[in-house]
Amino acid sequence: METSTTLFLLLIVASAVAMIARRLHLPYTVTLVLAGLGLGALDARVDAVDLDAVRLTPDLLFDVFLPALLFEAAFHLSWPKFRKNLRAILLLAVPGVFAAILIAGFLAYTLEPLAAASLPLMVAFLFVAMCAATDPVSVVALFKELGVPKRLAVLMEGESLLNDGVAVTAFIVLATVLGLTHTDEEVSAFWAVRFLFWEIGVGIGIGVGIGLGVSYITTLVHDHLIEIMLTTIAAFGSYLLADATHASPVLAVVAAGMATGNVGARYGLTPSNKIAVESFWEYAVFAANSFVFLLLGKEIDLASMFGHWLAILIAWGSLMAARALVMAVVDLSLRRTEERLPKRWSAVLVWGGLRGSLSMVLALSLPESFEHRAMLIDLTFGVVLVSILAQGLTMSPLLKWAGAIKGGRAHHEYSRLRARLKATREALHTLDGSLADGEIHQATYEALKESLGGRQVALESALAELEPGATLQAEELARTRERLLDVERHAIQEAQKAGVIDDAVARELLDEITSRGLALEDERATREAAPQPEAPGSAQAGAADGEEE
Repeated sequence: METSTTLFLLLIVASAVAMIARRLHLPYTVTLVLAGLGLGALDARVDAVDLDAVRLTPDLLFDVFLPALLFEAAFHLSWPKFRKNLRAILLLAVPGVFAAILIAGFLAYTLEPLAAASLPLMVAFLFVAMCAATDPVSVVALFKELGVPKRLAVLMEGESLLNDGVAVTAFIVLATVLGLTHTDEEVSAFWAVRFLFWEIGVGIGIGVGIGLGVSYITTLVHDHLIEIMLTTIAAFGSYLLADATHASPVLAVVAAGMATGNVGARYGLTPSNKIAVESFWEYAVFAANSFVFLLLGKEIDLASMFGHWLAILIAWGSLMAARALVMAVVDLSLRRTEERLPKRWSAVLVWGGLRGSLSMVLALSLPESFEHRAMLIDLTFGVVLVSILAQGLTMSPLLKWAGAIKGGRAHHEYSRLRARLKATREALHTLDGSLADGEIHQATYEALKESLGGRQVALESALAELEPGATLQAEELARTRERLLDVERHAIQEAQKAGVIDDAVARELLDEITSRGLALEDERATREAAPQPEAPGSAQAGAADGEEE
């Protein structure tokens, strides 16, 4: 009962925090961490409930929460958009992670003695590897809220999904070199390279195979409950199989999510069933994030951390300096390619690389006998806390400075007028229905009709006078075309079920619609990935680039 009661209490706290965060316009995950810190401070004062009945253990994160979080993010990551930014994402997530480990490791090894927290060189590399994985959950959520360009969100989320697997693999290699994990083979450079290739290659292969297999099965069934179950099997099955074969479970789940989301969701799910599947995963991730960040905050021992505050700041500064240097090299290498980044986006990508629960759990997974375990846990927890609070709370002004908030005031006003007009028309439609059903008197109808009709005319006039801009019009056109394709697809499937057309005709028509949808997706991804011209040395040009992207 203690575990059940604690889980119930955490759900109540998570719900309350979500409402407070929305009301105060704060990042949800940041608010959850603060609430977790409060719960941790209450541990000694609460007798009725054992708040330690549920802990953020490696098994809980890796076996329960992580597959759900990774799969949902990968499921919604568009392959055409990912492919258009593949070079930038791979540079940041693979060589970028290894370079950051080397740079930050040397910096930490060199500077930590200033804080009386000297670490051996290989231990410094191990520490940096634990913190190399980025966790931009709150940043991506803020992107959606502020209307940040989708390309920037794809870069941030795509890199995070891949660098999780790369960072965990690097951590395992370094832990093995330090003798913290067991292997029957001789640890050498050849062993490390072979291990990396096996982890990455086999992990991705398992994920793609399971994702495509589940995608094929979804074409054979049309029951949203079965399809939800199949996606759950893809998420956790790819993780378990990769773990059993000593490949990377993280990369396997990411690959399975992308395969299922880009193949199964497009070819096997009806529009209504797709909504059901997405709603299930949206709630699953909301619940998982709530528990992870609450438990993350609760695990932090503030008193112990404050004893190493200078070492924590040095470690965080080393990580940020390494990421900035890697980002500068990547930005320079992309300068003459079609993936060139708009001005000031590099700063957003550097500052948006928050550290999160994965880093903390890797620290907790260190064996008790490791002499530097306590120090590494304090440093890691401190870096995560500084990262979430300092970087998470300052992302909004940074996005404004970078010109990455799409369309600025004109975009906001256009969206506001559109939403108000939609709401007014819905109200008029409901009013007409109420009169037709005899629910209201004619006089009541006429009084409200006059008021709503006047508001509709005013809004339509304001929209006609407002120039939305070419980018916003193109987005609206593409979004509407996608919605109409879904309507066509649904109509053909209904005609097939009713026996109006046979299976062969239905497949032919559905294939035609799918081809049009793929062409539309490629067109949209190309438009979003294409860099805009900018005037040399012009800050305004940089902001315009951010808006156009």
